Amino acid sequence: MNELVFIQNDRPVTDSLTVATVFGKRHDNVVRDIAGILAEVDGEWGVLNFEETHYTNPQNGQEYRKYVLTEDGFTILAMGYTGHEAMQFKVRYIQEFRRMESELKSRSLIEQFSLPRNYPEALRALAESSERNEAMQKQLEEQAPKVALYDVAMSADNAQPIGSVAKELGIGPNKLFAFLRDHKVLMSSGARYNQPYQEYMDRGCFRVRQYTITHFTTGIENKTQTLVTPKGVAFIHQLLEKQAQPV
Repeated sequence: MNELVFIQNDRPVTDSLTVATVFGKRHDNVVRDIAGILAEVDGEWGVLNFEETHYTNPQNGQEYRKYVLTEDGFTILAMGYTGHEAMQFKVRYIQEFRRMESELKSRSLIEQFSLPRNYPEALRALAESSERNEAMQKQLEEQAPKVALYDVAMSADNAQPIGSVAKELGIGPNKLFAFLRDHKVLMSSGARYNQPYQEYMDRGCFRVRQYTITHFTTGIENKTQTLVTPKGVAFIHQLLEKQAQPV
């Protein structure tokens, strides 16, 4: 009961094993409940709030599936658990999520505003600051004759460039672009070359972001970039597997 919620990747989470223990349920039944939720909700939301992973059973050394849950994921799951005791556990969980969120904010403030504790630390901090400033100045001088980039839409809600997806899937970026064009996922000509067809945008597989490049000689150039959502990564992976299957 002391560790209902823990920090993972700088966010408060719990897992299906802990939920099963706290609510007095068999873990395979909790996993079944989560699988039922994932079958009903949007795929991207499910991936973000129920991360599938594995654990090793200390009794038999076998690996089994479990899920890491965000607060939203836990809330959806716990809706199905009723009764007086279950309500008390839900309240306790909510309190723990709030406590962990406050702890994360406190850590961030401490890291941001921590001061040297003694004279040697102050000297080291001053030296490191000076080195960083020199390195930054050198980098700016090197980049000054080149192109200055200004992104106007940095937020992509966990979407990533196709090149990054290609690396994850073990395929060259150019090959993946060509593959998606051949399968009529990306456009193969015109002003929207290498941008997804609207069908796949509507399905939540891709996003397109706008950004600008400022050239010192020719001015501002507007550009677009195709980004792949987690749902899109799964779609591309299935498409590649289907292609690889023997006829």
